[in-house]
Amino acid sequence: MSRLPIIDQDWIKVRATNLKYYDNIELYFKNPFGKIVLYKPAGMNFTDESLKKKPFLGDLYVKPEDKIRALQEAQRGFSNNFSGSIISQGTRKVKEELISIIDETLAEPRAGSLAVVPEAMEAIIDGYSRQPSVIKNLAKISHSDYSTAIHSINVMALAVGYCFYTCRSREETLTIGLAALLHDVGKTEIPQEILTAPRNLSSSEFLIMKKHPEIGADILETYASDLLQTLPGTLEHHEKLDGSGYPRGTTDISDIGQILSVIDCYEAITNDERPYRNSMKPISALKLLKEETDLGRFNRRIFEDFAYSLTDFSSVSNHKTYRSILGT
Repeated sequence: MSRLPIIDQDWIKVRATNLKYYDNIELYFKNPFGKIVLYKPAGMNFTDESLKKKPFLGDLYVKPEDKIRALQEAQRGFSNNFSGSIISQGTRKVKEELISIIDETLAEPRAGSLAVVPEAMEAIIDGYSRQPSVIKNLAKISHSDYSTAIHSINVMALAVGYCFYTCRSREETLTIGLAALLHDVGKTEIPQEILTAPRNLSSSEFLIMKKHPEIGADILETYASDLLQTLPGTLEHHEKLDGSGYPRGTTDISDIGQILSVIDCYEAITNDERPYRNSMKPISALKLLKEETDLGRFNRRIFEDFAYSLTDFSSVSNHKTYRSILGT
C-alpha cells in the first residue's frame, strides 16, 4: 500500500536552538513555490558546505514520525556539549537552550519525550561539580515570559545546589534533580487559560489546577517507568506536614516530596510575577517560608539547609542576614 502524502500542517517546525544537534535527522524547507522539499539528509552536518548552496527563508521542518527522535537528539546533544557551551556561550544562552528543550519535552510527555532527560541531568550535575557558581546562576537569570519550563529548570538548579550543600550522594542528587525537573509534568494537561490566568483562580479552576500532581504521577507510571524514583516529588510537592496540602492532604510525605515542597514554593514566590501579585525578594520569601515552617508545614531541617545553600559565604553580612532569619 502506498503511503499517504504528508499534508503541510502535519510537518513539525524545528526550533532554531536545536538545529545544531540534528546531524542524524532529515530536515526539510519550503521552497519559493510553497512545496516542502528536502534540505538536508540524515547523516549530514548542519554546517556542511554544500548546504550553503541551498539558501532558504523561513523555517525548517522534520517529518511527524521524526518528532520524538529529533527531540531526543537535541536532548542528547545538549547533554554532551553542556560544559563546553557554558564556557563558549555563557549561562544565559545555555539556559535559553535548556528552556527550549525542556519546553518541548514537557509538551508531549506521553509520547516518549522523557526517555533521555536523565542524560541532561547527569551533565548538569557534572557541570555543578566543576562550576557551582555557574549552575547556581541558572536559577537567578530572570525571564519576562515565565513558564512551566522556566520554573522547572529553576527548581532543578536550586535542588542541585541544595543537594551539594547537604553532601548528598551523586545518585541521590540525580534523583532529586530529575524529580525537580519533572515535578510539574502534570501541568501539561491543565488548560493554558488556567495556568496563565492574570488573576486569582476561581474555586472550580483551582480544583482543576490541584489535579496536576496526580496527572503527573500517572504520566510517569504509564510512560516513563525508568523514572519512577522521581514519582514522589511529582505527587507530593504541594503536600504539607500539617496535612493542609494537596492532592491527598497527607502528612506522610517522602524526603523528596518534603524537599521539593520547600524549593517549589520558594521559586514560585520569587519569580512568578502576576498582575495581581508581585514576586518577592529572596529574603522576604525566606521569612515567609520560615513562618510556614514554624506553623509545622515544612520540614525545619530541610528549610534551614535550603536557605543556607543559597548563601554566599564569602559575604559576612549576607551570612548574618540569613542567620537572623533562621534564628540560628
